[in-house]
Amino acid sequence: MLKVDQIFHFASEFQLETGKLPAFQLKYTTLGQLNKDRSNVVWICHALTGSSDFTDWWKELFTEDTPFDPREYFIICANTLGGCYGSTGPLSINPVTGKPYYHSFPEITNRDVVRSFDLLRKHLGIESVHTLLGGSLGGQQVLEWAILQPHVFERIIPIATNAFHSPWGIAINEAQRMAIAADASWKEDDARAGRKE
Repeated sequence: MLKVDQIFHFASEFQLETGKLPAFQLKYTTLGQLNKDRSNVVWICHALTGSSDFTDWWKELFTEDTPFDPREYFIICANTLGGCYGSTGPLSINPVTGKPYYHSFPEITNRDVVRSFDLLRKHLGIESVHTLLGGSLGGQQVLEWAILQPHVFERIIPIATNAFHSPWGIAINEAQRMAIAADASWKEDDARAGRKE
């Protein structure tokens, strides 16, 4: 089956929970073909460090004679908004300034991410999704999207995830953010910020 990488461009202003983007793009990967009634869609939400190329990190689920055989299903995964694998993020060019966003990139929530995914879904003319699955951060997006659009998803499979963070999880994430910010180069508007040697 042919795997295809594509870009979805949303040219209008996109309102976020804590700001806005003048426009955005999502890179997405598909495998398989839509059937006539478009009822065979399997949508994947990737983990924090993943990309839209699900065959790179979850290929065992999406080969012939597996639960989501691409001969039977149309499988799609979009790189998360704010990510670094082709979707709009801090290193992208801000169309208003003509310069990279860097630290001016707005904060992105999971609700913002799944709302961007939903715009892609509508753009592709997909009215229902057979199965929505994701792990870790992707699992949180699965839960959020299913809450926002419950009529769209027939099945959801959130894996290794949670509906809310424990105080322990919040503390671990804050320690990680503090470690990044401790790099003297982090505050620089440079693509190499945070990579000080």
